[in-house]
Amino acid sequence: MIMVPRGDDLSWEAMSRSLPRPSRTALLLGAAFLLLLVGGIGLAWMLARQGVRSPLRVVLVTSSAAATVPTLETGQARAIGALVQEHLEYYGGFAVTSVTEVPADLELLRGQRHTLLLQLEPRRQGQNLELSYRHVWGRQLEKGKAPGWVVHQATALPPAEAFETLLREFPRVVKVTPTLLAPRAPGVFWDMVQAAAWRLRNQNLEQAMALAERGTRQEPACAGTWILLGNLRYRWTLDRPGSFRAEQSETEALLQRGLVLAPGHPRAAFLLSLLRSDSGNQREALDLLLQARRKQPYNPTLLTGIAYAARGAGLLPLARRAMDLRDELAFARLAPQAVDITCLYTGEVARFEASLQEQPGHLRSTSGVLPFYRGYLALVRGDRELAHQEFRMASTLAHGYPNILRLSEIYDLILEGRKEEAWKKLREYDQERIGMREPDGEFTIRLAEAYALIGDRASAMEMATRAFARGFGCTEWYERSPMLEPLRGLPKWHALIQHLRERQSLMEDRFPVGLLEEN
Repeated sequence: MIMVPRGDDLSWEAMSRSLPRPSRTALLLGAAFLLLLVGGIGLAWMLARQGVRSPLRVVLVTSSAAATVPTLETGQARAIGALVQEHLEYYGGFAVTSVTEVPADLELLRGQRHTLLLQLEPRRQGQNLELSYRHVWGRQLEKGKAPGWVVHQATALPPAEAFETLLREFPRVVKVTPTLLAPRAPGVFWDMVQAAAWRLRNQNLEQAMALAERGTRQEPACAGTWILLGNLRYRWTLDRPGSFRAEQSETEALLQRGLVLAPGHPRAAFLLSLLRSDSGNQREALDLLLQARRKQPYNPTLLTGIAYAARGAGLLPLARRAMDLRDELAFARLAPQAVDITCLYTGEVARFEASLQEQPGHLRSTSGVLPFYRGYLALVRGDRELAHQEFRMASTLAHGYPNILRLSEIYDLILEGRKEEAWKKLREYDQERIGMREPDGEFTIRLAEAYALIGDRASAMEMATRAFARGFGCTEWYERSPMLEPLRGLPKWHALIQHLRERQSLMEDRFPVGLLEEN
């Protein structure tokens, strides 16, 4: 029986003497249980924290040298690399930065615990695919020493099996599932690779679309073929504004078919958002991207899409936040993820200029986009001679985007002082677009700026109004563009700015910056 002391004897010492002493074994078991409990909670917290803040970042080197991939053309090797990237993003949820060669300076990656440098070395053997690669973790890179590569020599397999094996044996665990992105029939796969290679060079788009369309008929359950066909149609439509109205719904249907088969696919969601942004529907574009980001929270491409749609709607803080989050995931110093025009609109000229660095073999370089915007930046800065050189370069590229080539030629003529000739070409281009729901209100504002440079204020004002009607709502750039200065005393200009501010205010209420933190 336990004796409880009475009265003033109820001290801790008295009570402790009166209670039975626990055994040494019981104390040890209790301590062990407590340690396990605390350790388990700590481990769960650490894993949860890693899941939120430490996704795997993959620097994927898609070898461009023919000597590295002798059985494939450079474009085909890059197309396979792009498909590897899509598998790693979609099935692994990884943040992938794609480059064409091993960076000369690996200091940016050294010591990075959750970073993997992976060089792909694909080979074709008959109808089979060999997805060999070598990798090294960022934490294993040592200053002044060559990377200690781990080599993965793959077996040549039917392409779909090759991708599934790549995922199964990947250095970080990936849930293995039959691929929805690569066709199972080898013939369809190699057609897909060829079509994607042409797309990357902006060449033979009609032949590429024919190959991809045949692939959708042969393998209708493969999401990858539908997404590729939608991508090709989008590229083709951009160069033909006259066909945009008729082609838009069909192109959207192709991408939506891919998203039904592969829900949340980042590239498909991104392309579909571009179509909607370019037709002036930034609200739907942002809703689509935010929904996809709930499935793929670490995907840089989705954040690039958010930045694009947000800047077109005038939501510059949202666009800047999306870019910052994207650059935390991707290695922008190794490979700029986009031409960051947002930074030009916010006055961060150095960052905009950094996004214009050349990327050998990349479509941004070969299409004329980079030299055009280098010329545009020089024009904004008042360096007309440098602008002239860059516009001349952009206008002469063999496989550039036709709209970029034509506008570059017009700006080139203006800077040469041949304004009458420039006006005629600009008017001809303008007339081709009248009555069409041409894509890209942001491109339309460039036409307004060209008219203003020539001195045709009436046409410039009309074009600026049309840019607003086409969905370009970045009020700050309307107010800051040095090329539009001649319009700012016009009564119509003040009415336009009022409409811009009203629409932008509605979008700001619908899409606050904090939305990105919720994902």
